[in-house]
Amino acid sequence: MSSSERLSRAQQKFKILASTKNGDELAAVLPLNSEYTNLVLGDMLKEDGGWDALREPLSRGLWNEVTVEHFRAAIACRRGDFVEACARQLATYHAFLRAFRHMERWSINGLLVLCRDLCSVAQRADALLAGDGQGGKVEEATRAINQGFSLCMTDREPDLAKSRKWGTYRVANILFRLYRRLGAHNLCDSMIRAIKASELPELDAFPMSDQVTFRFYRGMLAFRSESYAQAKDDLLFALAHCHRDAYANKIRILTYLTPVLMAEGAMPQSRLMRRYPPVKALYGELAKAARAGNLRRFDELLAEKEQQLVAAGAFLAAERVRRIATRELLRKLYLIGGSASRVPFQMLRDGFVAAGLADTSVPEIEAILADTIYGGYVKGYLAHDHGVAVLSKQEPFPPLRSLVQGS
Repeated sequence: MSSSERLSRAQQKFKILASTKNGDELAAVLPLNSEYTNLVLGDMLKEDGGWDALREPLSRGLWNEVTVEHFRAAIACRRGDFVEACARQLATYHAFLRAFRHMERWSINGLLVLCRDLCSVAQRADALLAGDGQGGKVEEATRAINQGFSLCMTDREPDLAKSRKWGTYRVANILFRLYRRLGAHNLCDSMIRAIKASELPELDAFPMSDQVTFRFYRGMLAFRSESYAQAKDDLLFALAHCHRDAYANKIRILTYLTPVLMAEGAMPQSRLMRRYPPVKALYGELAKAARAGNLRRFDELLAEKEQQLVAAGAFLAAERVRRIATRELLRKLYLIGGSASRVPFQMLRDGFVAAGLADTSVPEIEAILADTIYGGYVKGYLAHDHGVAVLSKQEPFPPLRSLVQGS
């Protein structure tokens, strides 16, 4: 069998899979490194010693184009020419999209396979082009994948069971990763708003894997915009429903969730720290200093870990935990002072100096007290004219667990 005949048989296979709506098998043959793809290319190479048939002009027909461009992309990958592979994979993808707009739910997995391979070759193409000061293939791939996202989200198929809408969150989750890579957080926000405004089934109707991934990214974005209540809700869900063996994903979730909970007084337990050493390395000592009210040590650690926290996008959230360290120091000074309900500002200032915070002034003490009282960390009010803080006689320092429950 000549390579042309072998290619013709492959084209026929793709057409049959599409006409019979065999989405599972179509998704199995479409990966650039699928067993079927390697088999066809191996047969062609064995028969003719090359892939000349793939250099011939494209024969007419949408699925002929999908098939030929797919194998051209696979050959480029074998040769390590990822710039060419990206161009061919984009051609495959766009040809598939022209068919996809007339397809139903069965075709979603095929779209996802093409999206994932397009991401991969685009990233590798940019890595090759970076040495020449070029790039932009990931951006090009992102724009293309966004078209597939729109075709899923806006599908007008009246039978919901057959609708492409069921692919919306899967493609959105691919786009989240690409937008993060590009630093385009505003596009993530725009996509979330578009999903919210669309007529989709409720999120909890989608597969749990879609839910967990989407809520992780939404929680991460809320975290970065300092919307910590939304971040906590989404990240707690993602952690609770993340696959038990997805260790790396749990670390990603905990990187954002841990400082949110710490700022509410829920310090990470030693068992969790032992299970996830990267989380312990980032937050363990900070949590210990905050719990002990060692404000000076907390500030030293925050300075030491600033670059790591900034790289993780968690510096501002970790900085919020300082209020827990401050609250615990204030509680210690309150107890040392005999638990009197009227606590002089000057006495607190002297206590801060004794704790190694020599630069603290009385006006700063007043500002600190106002912040902790406003945040619910301390119950009481300030009597500025008398230079004292008047603390509640009933639990002036509420248990830290109550801060979590009341948040």
